[in-house]
Amino acid sequence: MVARVKISIYSSLREELGWKEKEVLVEDNATLMEVLRKEPSLYKRLINEKGRLRSDYMILVNGIHIQFKDGARTRIRDGDEIAIFPPGGGG
Repeated sequence: MVARVKISIYSSLREELGWKEKEVLVEDNATLMEVLRKEPSLYKRLINEKGRLRSDYMILVNGIHIQFKDGARTRIRDGDEIAIFPPGGGG
């Protein structure tokens, strides 16, 4: 079964990639990593040199931070919404 998933990006990430929202199609019950691979330019920014998700980005699935789910292995279903926030600056 195919799942439609909405990815929204914020702040400087929007400026870098030139979009704010995209809908991607993946297999239902795909992992977050499988979803992110559908957008290669986004995927490159979110993955560190060890092939893991960078911890300085905040990624929410349906409003819940992935650290409270299964991280990169969080299962994604039809209609889910992924929000990605880049590291914040300031001081």
